Amino acid sequence: MMNEFDIFQYSPIMNHRYDWWFREVQYNGKELNEDEKKEFLQMVNETISTYSDGLPLLKETFEQIKDLHDEFHEIYRVVISVLQFAILTTLDSVIISKYFIMADKDYDRRFMRGKMKIILNEGFKKLYGFEEKLHQKSEWNRLAPILKYFPENIQNQYKQLSSLLEDHSKSSSWWRDERNVETHLDIENLYISRCEDVVESKVMLDSLKLFRTLYAVTCFLNNMHSCIYNFLVKKYRFGELKE
Repeated sequence: MMNEFDIFQYSPIMNHRYDWWFREVQYNGKELNEDEKKEFLQMVNETISTYSDGLPLLKETFEQIKDLHDEFHEIYRVVISVLQFAILTTLDSVIISKYFIMADKDYDRRFMRGKMKIILNEGFKKLYGFEEKLHQKSEWNRLAPILKYFPENIQNQYKQLSSLLEDHSKSSSWWRDERNVETHLDIENLYISRCEDVVESKVMLDSLKLFRTLYAVTCFLNNMHSCIYNFLVKKYRFGELKE
């Protein structure tokens, strides 16, 4: 007979190569062919399905713990809140990439490119920030106060990712100017921006910069979530927690 504890297995903590996701990928002049576009759209649809499937569970979890404010649940709330941000922002970035690729009219593509730049800039600004004032209010910085409750390998991963995110924040303007003209409807400059040639594969490379960053962060958050899950499994196995 299966041991009753076997239904609750510890979740592994992964040692990810986070630096791989922060590599700068340079545009090489190659354009996407139709087969590559179809492959990309299939990958996007799979990503949307995978990420969106988890959102109802997060909402349910928030509802279950909304009145629980002990130390454990406050820590848990931070982790799943930042995870929700990462998932929603990832979904927004890949969906707008999808409709950029699918657009069959020139101005539609220029419009979608402009709106993509807003997500790229705002997404990273909210995730980490470009200056100390923004960083202090960032989603990433919300994790700092609760790190002391996690094992050393998680703390080390956070330090590694923090360094990578800091370098990333200084690697470019993250399309700040494009975001400004799009958001504030600076019409003269908006028209100039929209008139710039659309280089499809370069636009897609731009979109991947945020996607890859969020993927790395999501992997880390999943590790944090695994630590929380393992803590509960341990308490259950020692009879300190009921189902």
